[in-house]
Amino acid sequence: MALAAALGSSISAQAVSPTLSSLGQSGGAVIPYAFVLPEGGAEVQYNNFIDPRYGAKATDSQIYWGALGLVPYVEVSGGMANYPGHASVRHLMADIKVQVPQFLRYQPAIAFGMTDIGGRTHYFRSKYGVVSQSFGPAALTIGYGQDERLAGLFGGAQLSLWNTGLSLLAEDDSKTPYVGMRYQSPRISWLAEASVTGTLMRAVRSTNGVAPRTSFAIGLQIPLGKRFDAEPVTRDASNAVVPAAVVSSDNRMHNRTSNVAGAKIVSGALRQPDALQPLPRDANGLVGVPTAYGPPLNMYASAGVEDASPLMQKIAAAAAPEASNVYDPSALDAIAARLFASGLERVRVGISGRDLIVEYENHRYNQNEADALGIVLGVASVNALHGIERIHAVIKKANEAIGEISVDRDAYAQFVANGVPGKAAATLTLRTRPTYDAGSIAWHGDEKKHGLTRVQILPVTRYLYGTEYGRFDVSLGVNVAAYVPLWKGAELVGSYIAPFYNTKNMDDGRVYSQYRLRNGLSSVALAQSFWVAPQVFNVAAVGKFDFDYVGVENETTVFVPGRPDLVRLRLAYLHQEPGHDGLPGEKNAEITYRWVQPAWKLWVEAGVARFVGGDKGPEITFTRWFDDVSFSVHGEYSGQGSFVGATISFPLTPRRGMRPGITQVDGADQFSLDFRTRVGATNYLASGAVENLSFPYSTQQVLLNQGRFSAGYFATQLNRMRDAYERYAPPDSGTANPALHPQTSGSPASVTSPRSVCANFFRAVGDGQAQASAACK
Repeated sequence: MALAAALGSSISAQAVSPTLSSLGQSGGAVIPYAFVLPEGGAEVQYNNFIDPRYGAKATDSQIYWGALGLVPYVEVSGGMANYPGHASVRHLMADIKVQVPQFLRYQPAIAFGMTDIGGRTHYFRSKYGVVSQSFGPAALTIGYGQDERLAGLFGGAQLSLWNTGLSLLAEDDSKTPYVGMRYQSPRISWLAEASVTGTLMRAVRSTNGVAPRTSFAIGLQIPLGKRFDAEPVTRDASNAVVPAAVVSSDNRMHNRTSNVAGAKIVSGALRQPDALQPLPRDANGLVGVPTAYGPPLNMYASAGVEDASPLMQKIAAAAAPEASNVYDPSALDAIAARLFASGLERVRVGISGRDLIVEYENHRYNQNEADALGIVLGVASVNALHGIERIHAVIKKANEAIGEISVDRDAYAQFVANGVPGKAAATLTLRTRPTYDAGSIAWHGDEKKHGLTRVQILPVTRYLYGTEYGRFDVSLGVNVAAYVPLWKGAELVGSYIAPFYNTKNMDDGRVYSQYRLRNGLSSVALAQSFWVAPQVFNVAAVGKFDFDYVGVENETTVFVPGRPDLVRLRLAYLHQEPGHDGLPGEKNAEITYRWVQPAWKLWVEAGVARFVGGDKGPEITFTRWFDDVSFSVHGEYSGQGSFVGATISFPLTPRRGMRPGITQVDGADQFSLDFRTRVGATNYLASGAVENLSFPYSTQQVLLNQGRFSAGYFATQLNRMRDAYERYAPPDSGTANPALHPQTSGSPASVTSPRSVCANFFRAVGDGQAQASAACK
């Protein structure tokens, strides 16, 4: 410890990132340190450590852990310990550790925690406080604990060996001293930036008559929610992706000034300007439309006069013509064609006043609706006609409009160009129903152009863990779900389950045979979505469910005015099919209120339910999102007991899937693993206790972006939206499409009026070529 302290003369951050100990808290070999996993930092671990208290009877050990930095300064973990040869130790555990925020410059890390929370048995329970401090490559720890596992003073040290990823460990858990070595690999880019950790440790002396034993731990750390924290993708002049850091702040400033000097901007990267051509003049000598200029981003009146006097800006705004009266309508066809080419469906584009309306349906970008929305807003804002003030993106599902996202055109186009959100987030709004009169708009595109069928291939599991018969029993299968769009708001949905593996305890005649997956047609139903009122959205499904039942499932979603919150009412009434009269009917009713905080990516949902088994009671769920991965902690209570659990949910489909067509095949937009246990009792099974039905046509999953559907949420996804536009709908590397520019001659839409000439003058001011005409003066 003295040698480690001598290696660093100044206080710094911890030498290595926090890693799980063999007992499930971030720390050393077995003791906790005061550092916690960073927010969104997840780690899974397997180890074979045997607590010396059980070493005389246990012949082997398998310990499984999962941990997460849930919010800043808070780490939660859960796991299972299995000691063969000692039948009483097959044990589920949950831990929590909270670090004190750093208020003082030289304040060490301070944390408090509990291990083995809840449950009826407490083989590894402890309460502790711990202090850690880093000195260069060394980290020193001292703490005090009480209860079963940590009973008294404990401490240790970790010494990093230069930049090798190796470190040495030495510690005492108040009962046994340990030494060890740990390796932590660099981030592996092809493995979601994960890193691999491995620890080898050995007790220095015997404890309770148990001889020293060598054990190992191997883990995988994955940073969640970090994909879009860095600067978005930018492209060079050849349209190739380059790191955003390459574009320096000086270049960005030059980018802004060059925009009004004839340079072309391609998604934030500076391109050399084309040779400036003389501006044509009409018979009166007035300045006409330039024959060579940049893409539509350069064509705002505001861009040309942003540095002009307020009076000149007012004159420019008054002189700007209506887009629909000045520009070739084929420009709207070009926008629609580009969105169709990106794989969006039912695209149609129109103009209402100074608003550009884009309706679309997305089934290709299934991890997050923000990707499709980013493509729509990016294409529309950069290529919108001159004079457009706002972009409206209307999200459709089954040809039913479920949300209208609106944003200021100039603000969003500037964000696309330079990656600085500016006013884009502040001007973004969401309405649950469109505010325009669709019948009065001249639409371009084709709302009837869409995929004919969709097929999802999803893994499906049933599993039991930590029971008296086995540490983990599972039945695995494939769920093939098909969707066929019919009329407005209607889809035919079917689901077929094909099992392919199960453990022996789920074989016929074995103890858990009733939990094995069934083979066959699980459900086939007609689902209809519709608006009951401006803030009330309803989805009803009628058909066959859960293999043996027919009936109706209904889900009503109420959007709380002025808040991103939701009220959800779910009702199901299922009756056994003819020939299955021995089965009881299934009835389920649930009403909940979801409080949402988009900036924290957090929601809390609480309510009451009449569960499938007939028991009733309250329930509550805390959910935290990290990009498209969610982690939930939930609790339920009824007459059959109290239950707590944790759920992790993640996508099993590419960010951009198969293009729509006759059929479209993709994977699970969200696959969930839920781990639940009874509180205050042994982990015995109670089939049907506090159980809600899973709807095959879920409003949240199929229609509302997993429940992430609010202006506040989409405002937090601007970097992701720009990234999607850059990756999947990049602008042309050559000159801008002529269809997106005003005509110079030959059609009634040509710019010939004095008012249009004035607008063209102000637009051309940025080119440094024009002189103000008498009409403009």
